[in-house]
Amino acid sequence: MNENNIAKVDLNLLKSLSALLEERHVGRAAAKMNVTQSAMSHTLAKLRTTFDDPLFTRTAKGLEPTARTEELSLKLKHVLNEIDQLFAPKQLDLLTVNTRFKIQTHDFLIHYYLRKVIKEINRLAPNIIFDIQTIAPDAYEKIENGDLDMLIGAGLKANPRFIQKYYTEENLVCVLDESNPVLHNWNAESIFKYPHIKSSLVDDSDDPVVLYGNKMGFNDRKIGLYAESLSLQLALIPDSVMIAFIPKSVALIGTQQYGLFMKTCPFPLPAVTVRGLWHERNQKDLVHKWVRDKLSEAFSPVNSNDEISL
Repeated sequence: MNENNIAKVDLNLLKSLSALLEERHVGRAAAKMNVTQSAMSHTLAKLRTTFDDPLFTRTAKGLEPTARTEELSLKLKHVLNEIDQLFAPKQLDLLTVNTRFKIQTHDFLIHYYLRKVIKEINRLAPNIIFDIQTIAPDAYEKIENGDLDMLIGAGLKANPRFIQKYYTEENLVCVLDESNPVLHNWNAESIFKYPHIKSSLVDDSDDPVVLYGNKMGFNDRKIGLYAESLSLQLALIPDSVMIAFIPKSVALIGTQQYGLFMKTCPFPLPAVTVRGLWHERNQKDLVHKWVRDKLSEAFSPVNSNDEISL
């Protein structure tokens, strides 16, 4: 849009377009913008003139965006975010900050690392409301579109527009019931004779246990259970002969809550590296930076003095 185009646009029109895209309904968009439905209908007419496109078609379910509107939506959130940052206060007053901060992460990171610092953030800035979700396949798309503030997890992908920060590194260990017979003959070959719990989030091509088994000729790996959640793995190990391969922090929880046995794996497994990730547009946002800095305080190496049975 050139300078002549910019001169024709009221920025409130863009906010109204954003509301219409989000609500897909004139009445709900009007309520969101705190205007009458008639005023929102008038605004929609102005938007159609400005962009020379119908923008939405009416259906039984509400407003359906046109292809042009879908194209605009990809840029609109970024533009509005940049405009908001132009007027953002240079001094951060935590008591006046009012925002919803969306994070996707692993459940064990909340349990072992983040729960205390989240409570601390809530105490210092009571109107920063966290929306905590498990990591989903569309996480990177949500980061790109501004629908997600941060990812905190292992195995995060690189992207030129995303910024990453190293948080911590954990070793993988074995966890099993204390009565599991494999403990009497603890070696790699024996471990592959017993059923394993496998993460349903990790493909075989990235699974270090699968890769080791294939390398050593243990191709008949027994899977006793697939589980997405590491906490769920812990709950299902007691009174079974299954073996889980999980980060040390999770294993420590299993020893405390379920009386499980934690043991060093007899074959090499790579460490799990935990990082935070966010979009570059948020790098200098004062609120985002403050929350990021507080979250990073939660991470320190798992205490090396915590004993692992050998």
